[in-house]
Amino acid sequence: MSQSELPLILKKTFNGDLYFDFRNAEIKLGGNAGQKVTIPIGLPNRNFTPLQLALLDMIVESPDNKIDWKVKVNGVNVTKEFKPLFTAKTDSSVYSKFVFDVTSILNTEESMSKNWVNVTIKHEGGTGFSLKTLLLLSVYESEDGKTSLEYRSGLARLKPGERFHISDGEAEPNSTVKIIYGSTSKDLIPTLHIGEKIVRLDVHNDFEEYEFTRDSNQPVFIQVDETVKSSKAKGFLLANVIAFNTSLKTPVLVGNVDSVRLEGRDLVIHLSLKNTGESAPDSVVYTILHKGQAIYTSKDVERIEPQMVINRRIHVKIPEGVDEATLRIIWRKLTKTWFLDLPIHLK
Repeated sequence: MSQSELPLILKKTFNGDLYFDFRNAEIKLGGNAGQKVTIPIGLPNRNFTPLQLALLDMIVESPDNKIDWKVKVNGVNVTKEFKPLFTAKTDSSVYSKFVFDVTSILNTEESMSKNWVNVTIKHEGGTGFSLKTLLLLSVYESEDGKTSLEYRSGLARLKPGERFHISDGEAEPNSTVKIIYGSTSKDLIPTLHIGEKIVRLDVHNDFEEYEFTRDSNQPVFIQVDETVKSSKAKGFLLANVIAFNTSLKTPVLVGNVDSVRLEGRDLVIHLSLKNTGESAPDSVVYTILHKGQAIYTSKDVERIEPQMVINRRIHVKIPEGVDEATLRIIWRKLTKTWFLDLPIHLK
């Protein structure tokens, strides 16, 4: 089976950082089930950062491909037509694939102010259906990041004995690859072949995800093997092959607690920090932890540029009996988060 069975939707390089959120949903709507559901999806550290791309990729199972529904993203209807992009029939049902470009919706001022997206799905009538998967793929815009993306989506069906070639290993860059796949039978044995390495793909749910690294000279393919119980009517579904490379100029904070003193029950800490990385963090948060509980949190308002050294004074009342704590410094850049723990001894 060739790659044409799973169409190339997008191949592009962006200035920014890539983020995925995949859900194995298994939500039934219509019939005796509920009529409406809202699914929150996280977009970490959004902080009004524009998105260069936001795609919502969904799989629905139903008795046929006539799905009477409405899908809203942050309150905006995206189902202008009910016809799916791709379908795959089994003995008892139809799997339908929908892909929505929601970039403009998520770049409104209201959406950019939130660290999450609300996807609302409503059954409008007719027979019921099951939402099987939900994938939000987004690229945060930034000159400090670069993402090369090759996004394939569909419902390629492999029968026992068939293969799907992801890469022939010729003149292709090293990349990370994410696949989303499912099986209509637990009797099938799907395997992923990466050069000489063979990985058996688990199918605990109807659909799963798996991520791996592909070297430039490695042929990669998926093969579905037959078992005694398997039949030609049973199949393996490949829903997505997403290959990507990302690079990010990261901030790196190193620091020292210069002095600690008690003034009654007030704790005074003098701290020095240096950014030894290549870019400024989007945010920096200071938290004091005692036995895993936060007793103080504050956010830095000053932008810490590369090679910049800053000094901070933290003043906090502490509970009685505290003789040691941890100062945790958390910093974020686009979709990434790091932290540094510094011990505080009060005796």
